[in-house]
Amino acid sequence: MNQSLTRTAALLFSLGAAGGCSESTSPPAVAGSYTAIIFMSTGSSGQTNHLLAGSTFNIALDADGTTSGHLHIAASGGEPAFDADMAGTWIQTGDVIDFTQPADTFVRDMAFRIERIGPNELYLVGGHNFVGGRVDVTLARDN
Repeated sequence: MNQSLTRTAALLFSLGAAGGCSESTSPPAVAGSYTAIIFMSTGSSGQTNHLLAGSTFNIALDADGTTSGHLHIAASGGEPAFDADMAGTWIQTGDVIDFTQPADTFVRDMAFRIERIGPNELYLVGGHNFVGGRVDVTLARDN
């Protein structure tokens, strides 16, 4: 009886694991509007939480592969405020989103990994080392 229970548990576990694998290998549909919930940079002067400093970053990924939105980086440490239009294009390769935009920002230099938490929560997570520092961004899809 104990062996039968062990075999059944092993079978259920392997079916559950296989189901989980098939779900993770199929990238989710990512079109939608996203807003930064984490926007940090680290450099020689330390770490900056750009959202707390008044910066904003939102971007819409349209189903046709185009983007729209706005990036605002608040003035800080003697640097003036910076604004950029997020118009451009996006492409999905597996679980990674890459942006092509005329605006010269970190966005076009950074790959964003798709992360799903639960059935309705979708995030784009990017981090990139640049000369003199690092930028980390997490975008949450607006529901």
